[in-house]
Amino acid sequence: MRAHITLTPRQFIIALASVGISGAIGTLLRDLILRIDSTHWYLSLVGGSSANGALTWYAQIPWTLMFINIIGVYTVATLLVGRLRAHDPNNLARLMIVTGFFGGFTSYSTLFVSLDTMWQVSKFGAIGVGFMAILSGVGAAWLAARRRHR
Repeated sequence: MRAHITLTPRQFIIALASVGISGAIGTLLRDLILRIDSTHWYLSLVGGSSANGALTWYAQIPWTLMFINIIGVYTVATLLVGRLRAHDPNNLARLMIVTGFFGGFTSYSTLFVSLDTMWQVSKFGAIGVGFMAILSGVGAAWLAARRRHR
């Protein structure tokens, strides 16, 4: 299948609006899920504070966001090697699902910005979490692709 390299102005506006709307939905869903991070049970589960009352570096790990990113990468990889494989990259459904929804739902940039807080407490912990975030994303994509080729 030959990909459409260019879009007409009308197609471009429709694609842009569709990606924006689906991206906003993905971002909203991520924001709602991330509100779990601030609840009392979450902090008690991960062991909240040190002797002086400050949060420990591992209590500052954005676990929920890490899981969101892993789930998003796995799902996108599954779709791209499966159902959406034969779709043109400019296909509206592919743009809305992959670029829009999952582009808004996942957020490695937010994850790495939050590592700044952790860096102040434990540089080693922040570096470790950064590497684990990258490796878990690559691993999720690899698992999705491998699963499809069985």
